[in-house]
Amino acid sequence: MLESNGCTLEEKIKKEKDAKVRDRLRIINLHKKGYNDTEISKIMGISKKTAYNWRQRFNKEGYEGLKTKEKPGRKRKLTEEEIEKLIEILHQKDYWTTKGVRDLIAKEFKVNYTTRHVSRILRKIGMNYQKPYENDYRKPKNADEILKKKFWKLN
Repeated sequence: MLESNGCTLEEKIKKEKDAKVRDRLRIINLHKKGYNDTEISKIMGISKKTAYNWRQRFNKEGYEGLKTKEKPGRKRKLTEEEIEKLIEILHQKDYWTTKGVRDLIAKEFKVNYTTRHVSRILRKIGMNYQKPYENDYRKPKNADEILKKKFWKLN
């Protein structure tokens, strides 16, 4: 099939920089070569329904239909640059509480989140929860000695 700019599907696949669009073009190309949705799904590692959906979208919207569309819903309150700055600030201190991070975001970026949502943000940027051992009320007074004894017994 020729595109409006005179390129064949194979040429369009070679020129395409977006990997997702390139794979979707491959689905269309395989279908044009006579493969059915079951065969395409095995070759591409996708479901039959996905292959069918991309073909239908291509038939309705052409090449533009294969591009990833903007996701619906509310836009993020923090931009990617602000998230990067938040990460830098968080790395300046050994540990944070979720409430502390929430207060930091409100002060630094003028954005209010619930502590629940702050925990989601922290998880997304690769931070995890743990109780700081120094402040754990269950920590025995001689914890360092116990650790040394256990460590040396293992070796």
